[in-house]
Amino acid sequence: MTECAPAHVAAAAGRALWGEVSPKLRSPQFSTIGRDITLRFDHEGDPGDDERDSMGLVGAEVAADFPDAMVTEEAIATATATDSEIECTDGWHTAYARKEQSLAR
Repeated sequence: MTECAPAHVAAAAGRALWGEVSPKLRSPQFSTIGRDITLRFDHEGDPGDDERDSMGLVGAEVAADFPDAMVTEEAIATATATDSEIECTDGWHTAYARKEQSLAR
């Protein structure tokens, strides 16, 4: 088994997000360690059932591209966009960022 390249995971996540981005989704990010891929979904407020379903669908689409990897999803509930910043910490990569001041680079 080889390590999951972040560029390949970014492409897979980008495809998987098509049609699954809700207005509450601020920034999905991912990390890779060996064959483990973690998808982190930052939502404005608590994600509802529809958002959680979309997280599962995105995770399944990414897993389909990496059949021998372990893919997990986690939801992060943040305050409103004006009240909190989303940071892309070491080891994490942004798959998508909606337009807001805290995500400007």
